Amino acid sequence: MLILKNSRLFQRDFFVILLLLAGVHLLFACTVQAGFVTDFTGLQWRLDGAPFSDFLNCFGFPALNQVANFFLYFFYHAFGTNGLPWYLVYTTLHVVNGFLGYKLGEKIFARSGFAAPHIPALMASLLFVFNPYSVEPVVWRVCFNFLFCTLLMLGSLWQLLKFLETQSRRSLILSHVFFGLALFTFELAVTFPLLAWVLAFAWQPDGAGRRRFLKFYFLPQSLLLTLYFLLNKLLLGGWVGHYGAAVHLKFNLPAIAGNLLKYFTKYGLFWREWPHGKKEALVQFASQPAVGWAALATGAALLAAGVYFYKKCPFRLRQTGIGWLLFFVALLPVSNLYVAWILHGENDRYGYFASVFFFMGLTALLFYLPRILRYGAFATLLLLSVFFLNRTVRFWENGSRIFYSLLEDFRWQNAPEVYVLAFPENYAGIPVFKDFSRQDLALKDALKYSAGKEVKGQVFQIAQFNMNSPEDGVSVKTDSLNRFSVNFNQWGNWWWRNGIGTWNYETGKYRFTVEGNGSKVEIKDPAPGAVFIYSIGGKWYEQ
Repeated sequence: MLILKNSRLFQRDFFVILLLLAGVHLLFACTVQAGFVTDFTGLQWRLDGAPFSDFLNCFGFPALNQVANFFLYFFYHAFGTNGLPWYLVYTTLHVVNGFLGYKLGEKIFARSGFAAPHIPALMASLLFVFNPYSVEPVVWRVCFNFLFCTLLMLGSLWQLLKFLETQSRRSLILSHVFFGLALFTFELAVTFPLLAWVLAFAWQPDGAGRRRFLKFYFLPQSLLLTLYFLLNKLLLGGWVGHYGAAVHLKFNLPAIAGNLLKYFTKYGLFWREWPHGKKEALVQFASQPAVGWAALATGAALLAAGVYFYKKCPFRLRQTGIGWLLFFVALLPVSNLYVAWILHGENDRYGYFASVFFFMGLTALLFYLPRILRYGAFATLLLLSVFFLNRTVRFWENGSRIFYSLLEDFRWQNAPEVYVLAFPENYAGIPVFKDFSRQDLALKDALKYSAGKEVKGQVFQIAQFNMNSPEDGVSVKTDSLNRFSVNFNQWGNWWWRNGIGTWNYETGKYRFTVEGNGSKVEIKDPAPGAVFIYSIGGKWYEQ
């Protein structure tokens, strides 16, 4: 009987893996060569000529992400910018994360009292793998840290549950190892001990079990976390790396609660796909301090009631609460960061790991419905997810085509000065030549590292714009005094610079002024032989 049971489990798991693999490759295949943009050229710059041993200082990046940089060094030197191996690594990680979410959910649903736990576990896994907000970490090649850190944390939670069930020393050690690796992969792991605490509470071990958990699990992980923060302070000069303590340790409670509410409604209501006015109204509502305080008070009351009445709660409600509590705890490291909402794709990666638990909670809630309504609601959610995912994937595909087309068409490597009057910043929110450097490096570095074209002169990125279709561009007129009138050929675009929208500004070389459906650009003292270029679709034009 045991052999038969194991055989059925193997067949079921094999089916789940095949289903996830088939769906992911069917939907993501068009992004094989996508994702080598923006921060990826910054990664190339850091890796250019650096010895392997520099992974220990993260190639100069201010964070303790040694594990991620270890792999990225080998990926880059083995794959270059050949899209296929990168695509296979990232899609495989996404499928593995979906499968680990399925196995973890199966165990949690079984513990909660579900008669056939593999069914809600599969439903939650499918909603996670095919939700539209998973696209950015799977396609953008700098997001290995999100994918791999998620894998390690899910693996650690899986081993934790085995330890709680069997007190296996091997599972205990593996869980600690996975957590340690996750911590030095990405900062997202800093709240992992809290996730473990929530799961241990949900597992309801006896008094001896609680003491074992505290002594052999929670205490060692808390000590490792303390060591991690001390290393940050010693090596980086601050308690937290990456964006720094000024950003990550800014605790504005109503703003944090408002951001958590935005994430919750984003995954539950797909508001990022709504018309601009409606999603703006929702985001502005959630950004109000009064709403944040109300959400915080409501959350605290629900948490207190859930803990007090936990054993008396119906198992479906209990599982919903546990899933969503894990969701909010997993979001804490990014809860004080800006929640992007205007366009598509940007910063969706922040909620990647947490969404595993959101869909566990949502699936448990669906089981309050009668069978027909339950699976009808699930099918509707899944179809909407796939539809929006496919649209976002196509945005990446189109943005990538424009990126490579403009690199191929560029022909002014020997010009003493290149004034770029207008070119794409993003495609429907997907980065194309997004530039946070404040040194006008996006185009120049992309030409060097992705097209092998070294630009000898200085490049001035005067203005960028968001594209909404593959043909978007501008028209340019000029006079003999090097004054340019730049107008959009269509509606729905606006000017960008340094990663955000821009307005009038001036440098020592030129003056930029927004005017009507375009701009005025005055070049002050161009060098002899300087060129003035702009883009339409995937082609460059010279004025």
